[in-house]
Amino acid sequence: MRLIKSRYAIGWVVCGAMSVSGFAAEPEPAPAAPSEAPLAAVWVPHEVSFVYMGFTSYYSCDGLESKLKLLLKASGARADLRVIASCSNMTGGPSRLSSARLRFSTLAIEPPPDTKETLLPALSEWRRVVFRDRLPAGLTDGDCELVEQFDRELLPLFTVRDRLSQMNCIPHQVSMAGLRLQFTVLAPVPEPKAP
Repeated sequence: MRLIKSRYAIGWVVCGAMSVSGFAAEPEPAPAAPSEAPLAAVWVPHEVSFVYMGFTSYYSCDGLESKLKLLLKASGARADLRVIASCSNMTGGPSRLSSARLRFSTLAIEPPPDTKETLLPALSEWRRVVFRDRLPAGLTDGDCELVEQFDRELLPLFTVRDRLSQMNCIPHQVSMAGLRLQFTVLAPVPEPKAP
C-alpha cells in the first residue's frame, strides 16, 4: 500500500515540475472588458497600394487577396472591403513580388480634420484582436512577414490601443511562435442575430 501511494506522490511531483519548468500551455490574454454602452463613430475610407516582397513565404494573387482580407476583417474593417492583387508570376503560382490595391473603411471616434465628404456613422466598441499561429483560422507562422508588414503599414489606419507586437520573423525559415501581435481596436458593434 505504501508503494502505491509513493508512486502517486512521485507522479504528482513530476507533473508539478513540468508545469513549473515551462511545459504548461501559455495563458491566453484576457479579453478586453466591453464598454458599458456603444460608442458613436464614423467610417473613414482608405485607398492604399500594398507591395509585398517576402523572403520566407510567397503568395499567388488569390492567396495574397485572401490573407489581406482575413487580416482586415479581423481588425474591424467594414465588410464591403475590396482587395485586388497583381503578381509577377503570370502562371498564377506564388510570386516573390506581389502587390495589391486595397479599398476599405475603418472606424474613428472623430472624423479626420482634412475630411470634406460626409462620413457614414456607426456604433462601435473596443474589441481585443490576437494574431498568432491558427488565430484567426487561416493564419499560420508562415505568414509572419505579411503580418509584420500589415502591422507596420496598415494597422496605423485603424483606431487602436494597447498594441503589443512580439513578432520574430526570421528570413528564409518558418519560426515557431514567431507570429504574435495583439491589440484592442475600435470595431463595429455586431448586428443582433435574427430569432
